[in-house]
Amino acid sequence: VEKARDELNNGLNLLNKIDAKIVTFFGSHRVTPESKYYQDCKKLAFELGKRGYAILSGGGPGIMHAANSGATNSKAHSIGMRAELLKGEKVTDPIFTETLSFKFLFARRFIMSIKSEALIFYPGGYGTLNELFEYAVLMQTGIVDTVPIICVNKTYWDGLFEWLKNNPLKKDFFIHDLNDLNLIHFVDDHKEIIKILEKK
Repeated sequence: VEKARDELNNGLNLLNKIDAKIVTFFGSHRVTPESKYYQDCKKLAFELGKRGYAILSGGGPGIMHAANSGATNSKAHSIGMRAELLKGEKVTDPIFTETLSFKFLFARRFIMSIKSEALIFYPGGYGTLNELFEYAVLMQTGIVDTVPIICVNKTYWDGLFEWLKNNPLKKDFFIHDLNDLNLIHFVDDHKEIIKILEKK
């Protein structure tokens, strides 16, 4: 319990020292620098960094690396919240201005979102989907403040959310208020993302 409390306090202390609005990035750790998703994420993080946003990620490879690289290139705060237990996600490149390591994944997830103006999701697998729906549930239930959840690449996300909106088994469908799906924005263009952030 004390270790978890320490991790939460250390995370909050770090975030409270950041003198900029924070945007958090999520997505696959498997994409390479040659991937279109990596290149797009790096460019977006750079653009947001130039606009004064701090960029936060899970501090690993793939989309996380892209986000922190873009932030570093724009000379913005580049924050990595690393998971000690995920051994395959070590990054030693000098792309961070601040880092923290977490043993407890729930503490890491809390810190990654609690001060963020928006949560940006690039395509990913089970871990990315887990994070996406966990944050959506916390907002749906009012446990945390609502901020934009932005899913990049409409084509990638379309099938999943089409199923949620138009499940053929209506009598067995458990999302009764489809307004809950409005928590999530689907975008293809960086200008759309900037517009969403500026409306907040």
